[in-house]
Amino acid sequence: MVAEFGEKAARVEEFDDHLSQFNLRGHWRGVVRRDPSAGPKAMLWKWADIYPNLMRAGDLIEMDETGRRTLQLITPGLNSTSSNIQMSVQLVLPGEVANAHRHMFAATRFIVQGHGAYTTVDGEPLWLSENDYVTTPGWCFHDHANPSEEPIIWLDIHDNPLVGAKLGIRFGGPYSQDVQDQVVPAGTARAQMGIVRPMGQTFHPAHQPAGYPWAEVRPALDRIAEGPGNPHDGAILDYVNPVTGSHLLPTLGVRAQMLRTGEHTQAHRHTASAIYHVVEGEGVTVVGDQRLEWSKGDCFTVPSWEWHAHEQKGSAPAVLFSVHDQPVLEAFDLYREQADDEPDPFTS
Repeated sequence: MVAEFGEKAARVEEFDDHLSQFNLRGHWRGVVRRDPSAGPKAMLWKWADIYPNLMRAGDLIEMDETGRRTLQLITPGLNSTSSNIQMSVQLVLPGEVANAHRHMFAATRFIVQGHGAYTTVDGEPLWLSENDYVTTPGWCFHDHANPSEEPIIWLDIHDNPLVGAKLGIRFGGPYSQDVQDQVVPAGTARAQMGIVRPMGQTFHPAHQPAGYPWAEVRPALDRIAEGPGNPHDGAILDYVNPVTGSHLLPTLGVRAQMLRTGEHTQAHRHTASAIYHVVEGEGVTVVGDQRLEWSKGDCFTVPSWEWHAHEQKGSAPAVLFSVHDQPVLEAFDLYREQADDEPDPFTS
């Protein structure tokens, strides 16, 4: 019987090789998967490694030659930070301009350090200060300028791993000049997408350049932290799309959360992938069998369907900023979540 099985296996392998000549592949192994295939491991990038290398790039890389100066956070095997999202760290030195262009993928910026710079989106300037967050939705012209006397550093967060690499939508191009004319007063988009707007004017839900000032987000986080919070994430807020009141963009969701002194969250898992940046404080996130010890400035990932829990360390609360691909999964009815005391939704 063993010999017979070995002969059959050899014939199947020979047939598989034969099919490959015609760019064909048989689908007869692993048709039913009771467990998900092993995905990427969680990653941790220390600010102590990111910052000096970013500043070295500032000495070596001329903005005039490249248009952008960023360090990409790369998970081995993915060629991106997470399956659908790329996070990079960008440096714009005093007096520099990152030239205007546009692309189909959406990009967003969380300001890590500096103030007094601005991003112009479709003619409207969005001024940037530490911990502010701004969006440059897909197909919006955008450029960045730093007229201040200090470097400005931000996280570049975009959905090109999904839009460009997976969906193949790679359209983009430069603006007619290096810097856009500022023809729209600052604050216009946000004001018109609020509780009143010009009569008859509509907005595409994904096409809303918007700023989210930390001066408004942090007090809201402090207020919610006075309550019981979420058992899995502590005190947590969603950044919302001002047009729809839902996720920030069709492909990206964003959150800010606080882990209060001594807080240790319950474990859970979800089909969405998430990337975190530590805004304040220190702590530990356990992802599967990995223990990620983080502090201010660090970045780390939680891959899809990995058990994870957060623990605050030190004398002050920890604040985390995170971005996730939950909107994509919800759109295709693929989002699932499980707490550690709930049945597995894929087996029950």
